[in-house]
Amino acid sequence: MTRPKTEGSALSNLATLVSGSHTGDVTVFGITHDSRSAQPGDLYVSLLGANNHGIDFIEEAISNGAVAVASDSHGTSIAKQKGLPVIELSNAREDMATLAAEVYGHPEKKLTLTGVTGTNGKTTTTHILRSMFLDANKQVGVIGTLGTYLGEEHLPGARTTPESTDLYATLALMAESGITHVFMEVSSHALALNRVSGIKFDVAIFTNLTQDHLDFHGSMENYFAAKALLFTPEFSKQAIICIDDDWGVKLAAQTKIPFITIGANGDWKAARANSNSDGMTTQQIDIKDSNSISISVNMLGSYNATNAACALAASQLLGLPMSVGLESLKKVRSIPGRLEKVSIESSGTAIVDYAHTPDAVATVLTVIKDASPKRIITVIGCGGDRDALKRPLMGKVAAQISDIVIVTDDNPRSEDPAAIRSAVIDGTLDCPAQVFEVGDRRVAISKALELAEHGDVIAILGKGHESGQEIAGKVLPFDDRLVVSEESKNV
Repeated sequence: MTRPKTEGSALSNLATLVSGSHTGDVTVFGITHDSRSAQPGDLYVSLLGANNHGIDFIEEAISNGAVAVASDSHGTSIAKQKGLPVIELSNAREDMATLAAEVYGHPEKKLTLTGVTGTNGKTTTTHILRSMFLDANKQVGVIGTLGTYLGEEHLPGARTTPESTDLYATLALMAESGITHVFMEVSSHALALNRVSGIKFDVAIFTNLTQDHLDFHGSMENYFAAKALLFTPEFSKQAIICIDDDWGVKLAAQTKIPFITIGANGDWKAARANSNSDGMTTQQIDIKDSNSISISVNMLGSYNATNAACALAASQLLGLPMSVGLESLKKVRSIPGRLEKVSIESSGTAIVDYAHTPDAVATVLTVIKDASPKRIITVIGCGGDRDALKRPLMGKVAAQISDIVIVTDDNPRSEDPAAIRSAVIDGTLDCPAQVFEVGDRRVAISKALELAEHGDVIAILGKGHESGQEIAGKVLPFDDRLVVSEESKNV
């Protein structure tokens, strides 16, 4: 990635900021945790990973220009043998964030930062805010699932929330380029793994919590606890909390920073939302100790009205006039892979969405069903090496709402694709939908198009904006939006 300019930091000065000792001295101009991304003058932070230790790649880091190493005792002992100056860390991930903030000149203090967390809605909410503040002629950056946006420029990204070395570099690049407002997705992994340590958000937003990532967190309570960290004085100044689920209610009950609640019983009391055939969703909101407002957002579904309300409330805390925000919501810029309608040359209407949790699948399919299609034909799979418990749940909800379900591969990663599909199909048993199993995702999409008739909606779920499919360690080019368009020409 492009790096910001830095003045350089003495290793001996950096060592005073963290928990470990140091040996030797040198001036460093950048920092990375990835040996492949090391640049001349870098401090290479080698972490113990699930399968390898970063120090195993020290030669690559050196050849790319790394001049010093920060690591645990194992890593520093090997680095010393190579003749490199070192900082020995006792709390590697937290210390890595501290070092990155210092190396890049504390960009977090130069920006107005909003962090959005929740199982669903993070991407939509950040991009609604992006659209609103661009309309207000602000200089805007976004970091999240869709990658990084610097104004109108888009850079692809690998994680919802980057590792701290990349995150601070990105924030510094944003500050350097004149960006003032940053809207950022904050994942539970990022909070648990100290990726956002040292950052204090001006506003934090909680959208919802439903089952996901239990392979990492182990339980919903642990998952919630990770999310809740964002709503502490260490990480945020004030918050917007949606209380339309029990987890939001629980969060509001324990949060010690100032907050506004959104929901049927919130400080912003939201009435039932209604969508119309023009693609607009409207909702009345009674604001505590203030006037009532009517929100109209050019997105389908009550959940998008909730996302819009959260964004609007946050915009008020950030100083945007209410009238500007309300007008902007009527023309939010399209968000890739979120209820995205794709033009096809065959019968039916094709919609691509990133829904990859049971709740998200139910929400998206319900929105489609509310539009009264003739039939819903759903193409769905589940990712490998992720929460296996949700697979039958996703199959079940798809088969309860759809007329036809085609179970296919998502990103099987290192797992047996057939075993994943079998778990999804288990959830469809005793449901009314007609169910097919088609492993090849392109063939599955083609079959859905062949089955579709005038008035049907083909819902292709799970990958949304993604441009690749990960199978057995390889990422192959695959974009649902391109594939459905291509295959429709052959039907």
